[in-house]
Amino acid sequence: MLDQKVARYSCEPEVKTNQAIRKPKATWDEPKFFADVEYRDITSEGLLRASSFKGLSRKDQS
Repeated sequence: MLDQKVARYSCEPEVKTNQAIRKPKATWDEPKFFADVEYRDITSEGLLRASSFKGLSRKDQS
């Protein structure tokens, strides 16, 4: 029964292509909000370990 529900919402692309998808150029903007995050450590891959979102602030607190 679950397979029937999932199959109803899944769809295949109409056209299959092997060409690369062109991505739009990035548009940079000045940040208006900064995320306040606490973390225990940074892994060797550069990821935050045991991170916790504390909120948003308007000013950079560096």
